[in-house]
Amino acid sequence: MDQTERDMYIIPPNFIESGTCFGGMIKLRNAAEAGILACAIGIPVFVCLPLGLTAKVVLLCLTALPAALAALIGIDGESLSSFLLIWIRYRRSRRVIGPDGAGVPGKTGRTPEKKKQTGNVDHGKKKEKAGKQAAAFRKMPGRNRGRIEREDFPAEFDELKKYEMREKLRKAGKRRQKADTGKTGERSAISVFMKKAEPAGERKIPESCLNPVADYLPVEKIQDGIIYTKDHRYLKILEIAPVNFLLRSAGEQKSMIYSYLSYLKISPVKLQVKVITRKADINRHLDTVRKEMERESNEHCIQMQEDYIEFVKQVSAQEAVTRRFFLIFEYEPWNPSQKEKESEAVSFLKSAVHTASAYLRNCGNEVFLPENEDEAAANALYDILCRKESASRPFRQRVSEVAADYAVRRKNADTIPAGEFCAPKQIDFTRGDSVCIDGLYYSWLLIPSEGYRTQVPAGWLSLIVNAGDGIDMDLFLTRQPKDQIVQKVGQQLRINRSKIKDASDTNTDYDDIDGAIRSGYYLKSGIADHEDFYYMNLLITIMAESREELEWKEAEMKKLLLSQDMQVQSCHYREEQAYLSSLPLLSMEKKLYERSRRNVLSSGAAACYPYISYEMCDDNGVMLGVNRYNSSLVVLDLFDTATYKNANMVILGTSGAGKTFTMQLMALRMRRKGIPVFIIAPLKGHEFRRACENVGGSYILISPGSPYCINIMEIRRIDSGVSSLLDGPPVQLSALAEKIQRLHIFFRLLIPDMNYEERQLLDEALIAAYQKKGITHDNASLEDPETPGHYRQMPVLGDVYEILKQSPETIRMANIMNRLVNGSASTFNRQTNVNLDNSYNVLDISMLTGELLTVGMYTALEYVWDRAKADRTEEKAVFIDECWQLLSNTSAEGGRLAGDFVLEIYKTIRGYAGAAICASQDLYDFMSADNGRFGKGIINNSKTKIVLNLEEEEAARVQDALHLSDAEIMEITHFDRGSGLISTNNNNVVVDFRASPLEKDLITTDRKELKEIAERIRRQKEAG
Repeated sequence: MDQTERDMYIIPPNFIESGTCFGGMIKLRNAAEAGILACAIGIPVFVCLPLGLTAKVVLLCLTALPAALAALIGIDGESLSSFLLIWIRYRRSRRVIGPDGAGVPGKTGRTPEKKKQTGNVDHGKKKEKAGKQAAAFRKMPGRNRGRIEREDFPAEFDELKKYEMREKLRKAGKRRQKADTGKTGERSAISVFMKKAEPAGERKIPESCLNPVADYLPVEKIQDGIIYTKDHRYLKILEIAPVNFLLRSAGEQKSMIYSYLSYLKISPVKLQVKVITRKADINRHLDTVRKEMERESNEHCIQMQEDYIEFVKQVSAQEAVTRRFFLIFEYEPWNPSQKEKESEAVSFLKSAVHTASAYLRNCGNEVFLPENEDEAAANALYDILCRKESASRPFRQRVSEVAADYAVRRKNADTIPAGEFCAPKQIDFTRGDSVCIDGLYYSWLLIPSEGYRTQVPAGWLSLIVNAGDGIDMDLFLTRQPKDQIVQKVGQQLRINRSKIKDASDTNTDYDDIDGAIRSGYYLKSGIADHEDFYYMNLLITIMAESREELEWKEAEMKKLLLSQDMQVQSCHYREEQAYLSSLPLLSMEKKLYERSRRNVLSSGAAACYPYISYEMCDDNGVMLGVNRYNSSLVVLDLFDTATYKNANMVILGTSGAGKTFTMQLMALRMRRKGIPVFIIAPLKGHEFRRACENVGGSYILISPGSPYCINIMEIRRIDSGVSSLLDGPPVQLSALAEKIQRLHIFFRLLIPDMNYEERQLLDEALIAAYQKKGITHDNASLEDPETPGHYRQMPVLGDVYEILKQSPETIRMANIMNRLVNGSASTFNRQTNVNLDNSYNVLDISMLTGELLTVGMYTALEYVWDRAKADRTEEKAVFIDECWQLLSNTSAEGGRLAGDFVLEIYKTIRGYAGAAICASQDLYDFMSADNGRFGKGIINNSKTKIVLNLEEEEAARVQDALHLSDAEIMEITHFDRGSGLISTNNNNVVVDFRASPLEKDLITTDRKELKEIAERIRRQKEAG
């Protein structure tokens, strides 16, 4: 049982497992009951019945044999007698708590069958009877009164801990209330809402809650973010942000497990991890979209926003699931015999919160630390206990409704019990296989002690955590004192060794005893190696809208666990005990606790690391698709500086993987949010035209013969108004000098073999060309004296050409420039006649070929960069498709300068509130340019990366740059079109990108889909 694999951990069998026969297949209790039952039936048959031998044997086969077999097998893992007691107990306690059930918790209410028999009740007589009972109760001696009140308290808590009687609880509660009221300004319940400190003096009989379920729940009050239970315990609930543990490398996983192990060593003695799963709440995101739609004036964009809203609703209803992770622990006094002091409990729990936050941060998790702890704790209970109501009604609305109800019915909204804010309206315990809570059906599955796998990988609980909607999980860890455990293990080892000496290897119990001995030695060795001993319990909650759906989910969950060699049992006729155990109050019912208790050491407990479901869902972002691992929505807000250090992104993928589709999907949804979008398309620019024109964008085609032109010589006015407001008057630098530096990059791309002497002569020619227009290094010379507020007319390439051809030393450069001045590409030799004031701009340079493509791409990017720097407070996104085109010739000086220019944009665009988003398919050029300096630099300056399908060779190139595991690389090479890996904030998520029908028609590049769209349009024209 040694840990031979670094990613495998041991969950040893219980070292005190005994009392079985036939190789551990049958428990001794079952065998004894089978023998007793067979004798009880068989002896009367043989002795009393006047039948022949054959008839008696047949009768025994029909009666005693089936009964004995049933006793041997048991029911739901319990012996026949134990199950019978459970069933009797269920029959006695079945009831409905709520408006249609018992008004007093713990007493049997009217079941639906009883209501049919008794009909309506005279409420006047009922109140009169209740008044007489209350008067008689007040006259009773305290001892008898405590016995009667004990019936009102849930009996399940007596089994787990020897709880005191209700009378004693009330006296202790009154003493605490008196102590609370003595503190100036301190409130005794959910103080942040409305419950004020009660006046001094004791209430003889505390009033019951308006909602009977609130009385039933064992929550007394919430104060300072701490939950006070009715059995004198102090609890704290923390919400934990998960990480995508499964996609981490083996080394990272090991480091996280060790960090979690370190926390377990100093954590509170008892821990409960609760994971709840529910349909994703997209209301806040949709509210943001509707506000954006109110500001939109373009009819096509409004139509697209409406289509987006319906699409998000549809995806959310069918697939979107979200998960929340809670860590619950309680105050454990050092001396159990000493009376617990509230101040010590508060101090201990606050310290435990900071400890958990620090250690879990080392694992990559964040602990949510709300400003209002009382509201956060009550809200957490409300979300957990009222699953159906909390999905449609916010917590603050529930608080207002409860306060209004108390103001009307009790004439006092100052002292409202904490349970009223988080209790469901009704709980129906009348069925033995499920519980109905506010119209939702619940059932529970228990992993028995022998149901675990002995060897498990790190994070194995992801199987349950990510099982799907309506599957919750509760993990209980209880650390045991080492000295007591060492003594028990040693004692049991000696007993087992003596047993195995007297048993041969053919004995039915030999393997069972041998396994217990091995487990005992493993535990003893681990404890000696400074590991702690824990008892672990696992409870699974299943919920559904209907009983049929509940039964289907329960069957599928059993199949899933059985496929992983895990045993599971239903909690039939123990549903109420399971419900109480699943409450986030760290109190598991005794019988369920003993049935599911499994011993484990610190390493095995750490391997149960449960916070392993990462979600990307920013309310103010754009939806990209659905998380393949846990069906959560992926909504990204790249401009959220609190979440992402920068808004840059890089998209990598092979040809046909969906880069253009993904880019346009993001661009359209950013346009919907009002973010200016600039797309530079060097290849297949026509694929961007359909979407651009549909949203009223500006489609700029730069090519020979095109009417559009961008003058590379133009010095453009940049609005520095915002910068002046923020930083004061700007430092006056020469705009001409800055422009000439960029022009050198342009000419080096055009003339790659330019020598040093020619570069000096070109510099002089450029300055001379501007001087002819009256422009010098003095920025004031840029102003046109005839039209104040406007710049002078700028020189064009032809002005430089005329200067260069006058000297023999520069005639070669002039001849090369002639193509741009007088040749086929003379459209470059004109003044700029386009602007980028539109919210959606596409610069299509795909008609350029050869060296003109690189030159044209740089010209477009330089123009966009000037526009992006205009306003540092305005969000904007610059998309650079096929970025490798600028980086493919970095062996030449011009190529390196162009690469430096792109890298400069990625490094500095964050300072202008922008996002640089590039896509590349030729990863060889992208990753090897200048020994990888540019490709790796762009990746390192991009907080978010999207990796689509790659070939194996290409995947190997990005593995080191993105720190991907072998499993991730394997998955990347098998991605279908429309799927990709998003890597951000040290988490990797596999996403299926989704577009609405309207968006898909605008951005698809698939030949088959384009043919269908064309045929549909043709039919519409013929019909119209």
